Amino acid sequence: MAKTRNSSRIRRHLALGLALPMVFATSLSPAAADDYQDWLRSQSHGANEIKQQFQTYRSEQDQAFSSHLKQQWQEFQVFRGKVRDPKPKPKVIPKAPVVAKVQPPDIPRLPAVPIVKPAPPIVEPALPKVEPAPPKVEPKPPKIEPPPPIAPIAPIVKPPEIARDNIELDFYGNPLSLPYDPQWRNARAQTLNPAGLAAFWDMMSATRHAPTLQAVAKARAEMRLDDWGHAALWQEVARTLQPNRPTEQNLLLWYFLVKAGVDVRLGYSGQQVYLFVAVKQPVYAASFIKLGKSTYYALMSADRGKSLRTFSTYEANYPAPLKPLDLKGAATAFTQASPVEKNVAFDYQGRAINLKVAYDRRLVQYMAGFPQMDFDLYFSTQASASAREPLLHVLRQHVQGMREEDAVNFLLAFVQKGFAYKTDEEQFGYEKYFFVEEAFHYPYSDCEDRSALFSWLVRELLGIKTVGLHYPGHMTTAVAIKGPQQNRAANKWATVEWQGERYVIADPTYINAGVGMPMPSYAELQPLRVIPAQ
Repeated sequence: MAKTRNSSRIRRHLALGLALPMVFATSLSPAAADDYQDWLRSQSHGANEIKQQFQTYRSEQDQAFSSHLKQQWQEFQVFRGKVRDPKPKPKVIPKAPVVAKVQPPDIPRLPAVPIVKPAPPIVEPALPKVEPAPPKVEPKPPKIEPPPPIAPIAPIVKPPEIARDNIELDFYGNPLSLPYDPQWRNARAQTLNPAGLAAFWDMMSATRHAPTLQAVAKARAEMRLDDWGHAALWQEVARTLQPNRPTEQNLLLWYFLVKAGVDVRLGYSGQQVYLFVAVKQPVYAASFIKLGKSTYYALMSADRGKSLRTFSTYEANYPAPLKPLDLKGAATAFTQASPVEKNVAFDYQGRAINLKVAYDRRLVQYMAGFPQMDFDLYFSTQASASAREPLLHVLRQHVQGMREEDAVNFLLAFVQKGFAYKTDEEQFGYEKYFFVEEAFHYPYSDCEDRSALFSWLVRELLGIKTVGLHYPGHMTTAVAIKGPQQNRAANKWATVEWQGERYVIADPTYINAGVGMPMPSYAELQPLRVIPAQ
């Protein structure tokens, strides 16, 4: 009872005297933080007392968690990854009949000017020869001797800094130097059971983790990483500390993520340890467990937990609040760009067109590990600046001045014919949805990938609203163009209505199809879902 009263008093002290200064201090620059710490030390002894109480409170948290780890473990069933669309996609896509070529309107030309034979030149009488005046010689300016060199000022010798232990790593082109506790290089779990994992937690709790947490938080803010990027950065820290030791990497990552406030569960199956991470949104193609109201996914392993059938983990929660990953958005601007060029060739109305585009190779590497999410994410994520500006610039040169319908048809031809088709199962052996950047990197793409790319191009280049249309085994798009009155009156265009607005089908997978032409297999079907593109 006395311990409970003491913990309650510590919490009150923390809330009243420590919480605000700590938040304030962690938000300062390094120099300002040093000044703040000097000021804090200059205050009454009460500040040190509160700090000591906070450390005691944190120690009590870790001790309580360690006690739970030794006792409360349960075996959970591992569920296979969720599948977004169980119906297989067509392995061969149909081609629409080629419509009679419509030649672009000729540019008006001025009438030809008749060629007039010039008259013989007029011979002027010779003029008397005039000798040129001698050139005027300017006096040379007096030679000015340069001033004697100034003796270099002796550099100010700073006192040597105290040696610190830092790890150096490269996070998608961003060089980082992070402080760490040398004990982490040799951190091991003696046994992979509750007692051994609790002992590992106790050992890590006695090390200095605060400087690393602050450094990673600062790096994340500077790079503007999304939640997945934050978890991936910690994973890179663990890999750098203990290369070629996957078990120890998972153990370190478990400790780091918990201390960083991420809701993650460590457990074991056989002689292997695994991490399952809570995610706010549904995740696909990754094994998962259900624990209370939360769903945890095997996202930190290369195979996404496909080999797991059962998973033993602790039931107790860490005493401090932890949050699931929020993957509603994907960052595309944090990499130090490594552009790669690609040629895209296609024909439009009988004209052969060759375009040279670029994409960011490092961003593609990052996206390769991004969890498979719902369609909304892919339809709403921008390309990187490395791909966006060059691609939009070269396409804008072709669509500028076109009628709205012609411009959409040009972009349809670009996506339909400039990229080879193959299903994800054939290309990767599993389902994978592309972000814009990835469509340029991989040799093949399928209907979801083309729809996301086409939708983005129409919005960026033409400023026209688009939606994705999900059918069983197929994804296409629709665009909010008005078009000629006769097309609508004669029902020449297939359309859908969504939120009180009429959208015209524009299928970037149905080769040769123009605006308003649905793929025959889906012409009579209603879409399962409409995906808005932000």
